[in-house]
Amino acid sequence: MGLIDVDKVLAELTLHEKIELLSGHDTWRTNAIERLIIPAITTTDGPHGARGTSFFNGPPGMLLPSATAMGATFDRKLMLSVGRMLGRETREKGCQVLLAPTVCLQRSPLIGRGFEAFGEDPWLSGTLASDYVNGVQSESVACAIKHYAAHDQSTMSQEDSIWASERTLRELHLLPFQIAAKQANPWSIMTSYHKINGIHTAEHPWLINQVLREDWGWDGLVMSDWFGTYSTTEALDAGLDLEMPGPTRWRGQLLFWAVISKKLKQATLNAAVRNYLNLLNKVQPALEQQVDQSTAGDSPEKRKLCRKVAAESIVLLKNENGILPLDAKRPGTKYALIGPGVLYPAVSGGGSSDLMPYYISKPLDALNELVGAENVTANIGCYGFYVEYFMQEPDMAREIKPLATTTTTQAQMFFADNLPDGISEGYWVRVMTTYTAEATRPIQLGLCVAGKGRLYIDGVEKIDLFRSHPEKTLQTPMFDQYSMEVTTVLDAQKGQSYEIMVLLQNESLTPSVGALSSGGLRIGCCEHFDPAAKLAEATELARTVDYPIVIAGLNSDWESEAIDRKSLALAPQVDNLIEAVIRANPNTIVVTQAGCPITFPWVDSAKTLVHAWYGGQETGNAIMDVLFGKVNPSGRLSVTFPKRLEDTPAFLSFGKQDKMLHYGEGVFIGHRYYEKLKTPPLFYFGYGLSYTTFAYRDLKVPQTVDLAARPTFDVSVTLQNTGTRDGAEIVQVYVADLESSVQRPVKELKGYQKVYVAVGETVDVSVTLDKYAISFWSQDHEQWLAEQGSFEIVVATSADPEDEVLRQRFELADDYLWSGM
Repeated sequence: MGLIDVDKVLAELTLHEKIELLSGHDTWRTNAIERLIIPAITTTDGPHGARGTSFFNGPPGMLLPSATAMGATFDRKLMLSVGRMLGRETREKGCQVLLAPTVCLQRSPLIGRGFEAFGEDPWLSGTLASDYVNGVQSESVACAIKHYAAHDQSTMSQEDSIWASERTLRELHLLPFQIAAKQANPWSIMTSYHKINGIHTAEHPWLINQVLREDWGWDGLVMSDWFGTYSTTEALDAGLDLEMPGPTRWRGQLLFWAVISKKLKQATLNAAVRNYLNLLNKVQPALEQQVDQSTAGDSPEKRKLCRKVAAESIVLLKNENGILPLDAKRPGTKYALIGPGVLYPAVSGGGSSDLMPYYISKPLDALNELVGAENVTANIGCYGFYVEYFMQEPDMAREIKPLATTTTTQAQMFFADNLPDGISEGYWVRVMTTYTAEATRPIQLGLCVAGKGRLYIDGVEKIDLFRSHPEKTLQTPMFDQYSMEVTTVLDAQKGQSYEIMVLLQNESLTPSVGALSSGGLRIGCCEHFDPAAKLAEATELARTVDYPIVIAGLNSDWESEAIDRKSLALAPQVDNLIEAVIRANPNTIVVTQAGCPITFPWVDSAKTLVHAWYGGQETGNAIMDVLFGKVNPSGRLSVTFPKRLEDTPAFLSFGKQDKMLHYGEGVFIGHRYYEKLKTPPLFYFGYGLSYTTFAYRDLKVPQTVDLAARPTFDVSVTLQNTGTRDGAEIVQVYVADLESSVQRPVKELKGYQKVYVAVGETVDVSVTLDKYAISFWSQDHEQWLAEQGSFEIVVATSADPEDEVLRQRFELADDYLWSGM
């Protein structure tokens, strides 16, 4: 195809062809214009992997840890490698646009898709995103950085209206996008669903045309989130180039008549088409060049990178008795693996970021490999599942003539892809499988559906999710019902086979919602046991071994796109299990998994605590790498862990009560809030322990900073490994404004560097700061303002005031104002 001559093609395109280019063809692709040899672009979801174009039965991919885990690495070089690998995987799937990364901040720890974003701090999020984007786009694959902007509530966000000051938006919720725009120039940006100050982001001229294009000078393509376009003329006038997905709802003939009637200028239409054609040119190599098959798919190189990211994201929170690291070579040591994560490790949150991994490394297999299966006993102790999915009511037909058939190994199926020919928006699905019992014991089967369905065992109905179950549903304005998982018990006999069948009927629950009403189901199968007896069994096991290791937390049932959490607590049975095991054995090692903060009611009793996030497909190996010292933990919390929900900055303004979200906390989210109020959280942002120790000295800061002479300045510090193991330290540089005319945080992260230091070695670490390190957005001047006066550089091991190690003052020579980059 070669590069497109944009001016020439623009002159040759008809009005109908231009309109066609500005909306999707189907769920994942744009439209092609064969007459002018303009190809279609294919997109794929991210940010933890490249799924390709199938929610159901698609090709497997490399599943990385959650973005909050990536944030916990504080490692920009590692994010560059992650981006390159994801760019290659995107091309291997035949796609040219990766819908990632997510850079919105966790204003509240309850957001259902908070695990998809790097962290609570705009500087950390924006800088890590920059290297991620640079890595992806080095493979000629575009990033669609998202969700622009302030997408920090997930449940039915289309109806939400955010009200925030310009300063709050500029300093927090827009800043990660600004940093990425400057340092990486993402080729595309995706808008969010909600309104900001009364206007939906997809039709917000100030947000797109003013801030993004004029103030920042960014010149890429703006696309809507899926079904996140709500108008024709208003959206295009505001700068929304591409409506996704297809077929169009707001463009097509509606856009044709808008142009004909002069409601939309031809120049506005042409500008959007130009942005689309420019994007085509940027991804042209990914469209044309063949993928190197020698490195495609599940390769050793990708496995190694995935394991490295997972291990380096793990945060050691407590190690009071020095139990960690464990010694795999110590003879006669007995271990117990206890908890839901032993057999079902949490590898990802739910929603569009999920995918089918090449494999899953389980903690039990990883531990057996390290110390020998004869030294390990496993006991799940309890289950941690919890599901809410969509369901509806009325009649069904039992006999279905199949129009399409396939086989799958997936127990969870979401049918949001393009339907085969002959299948309309409403359809039936029949899923059949055979279970052969390995032992005589009760088996628990569960079903949840997006639509309505029934489960049968050997032709006998056992679960009915066609009729309304008020006690198991939650009414919402958009969907008829959310279905909880419903279970039944099968008294299985060893060697006997049982036919399990599910009939699912999908109807369009809400017209034009698209993928959200496409239907789906999940069949669950696990051993059925008495909870009290299982808890007692696990507790007794803990008493009989040297080291019980409990692995438990949340999973994709709890943290998922479109469903925000209601509480920070783990399931009661999970907390009860952890508490009982700790009481039984003081050597208990607790490993928690969650994408966002959780509460630890047993934390004072736990002597050893490790947080492992959602670890991707290398979860098991990564956890054991850290517990046994193959990797010295260097992860630091990318989000603050509060003591209780009531302490969080957005506690009074998060949720669905009135759908009007007033950002009354202003610029004080995360660690900024807790430090300002002098209300310590459980664990501060940036916190994490190591198996070695480090000493800081010789902080060097210029006495006076003159931004007119030079827009950046350097601070440096000397770091020494004073412990007994090689390791990495995260040098965190905060800035405190001592004489501000406005209320500012006590200090703000403005620089960081991950440094590897061998035992006894000393390294000099230099961090460059720019004008944004000392400025704030002035409502009076409607510009960024750095005020003349005194500032302090604070070098710390976390945002906790008690973790400051060095502090030095400097003076800013004058006032400085600017509005651009």
